[in-house]
Amino acid sequence: MKDSSDFCWFDRKITNMEIKSTVKVAGGKLVRFSHQSTETGTPMTCSVFLPAAEVSADAKNPYIVYLSGLTCTDENVCQKSGVFKKLSELKVAFVAPDTSPRGAQIEGEDDSWDFGTGAGFYVDATAPKWSKNYRMYSYVTKELPAFLAEHYPVLDQSRYQNQRMPF
Repeated sequence: MKDSSDFCWFDRKITNMEIKSTVKVAGGKLVRFSHQSTETGTPMTCSVFLPAAEVSADAKNPYIVYLSGLTCTDENVCQKSGVFKKLSELKVAFVAPDTSPRGAQIEGEDDSWDFGTGAGFYVDATAPKWSKNYRMYSYVTKELPAFLAEHYPVLDQSRYQNQRMPF
């Protein structure tokens, strides 16, 4: 038996992502990485926490996708929440994607704190100026789950659901 946090890309060569950091926390591993997104056309950053748990290669961990809000990044919840101890106890993995594309170089995207970079709107933009890069709904509901399934076979994709956020 291996630890569940070992069932990911650590044992194989991956060419489509950059691991930014790996830290041990609450008995598990928190990995922060970036990859080139086809939905946003920019590099996207994401953090994944895998609790320590004895599992077989066939076992699957349930996981929570946490969507941060306005002006946040994937790091806010990881650094400030204290959630990892409870996740470890429950043997639940955790995924925190960034809130928006970064570096799209669209005129005006950094002019306001509540719109553009870091805004945290999980929708696909329809205005021509924004629609090429600001495709966060498609990123979070299509591309990210597929990416996680490829690189984290221990995550239970059968439990991944597209839930609407209450507004």
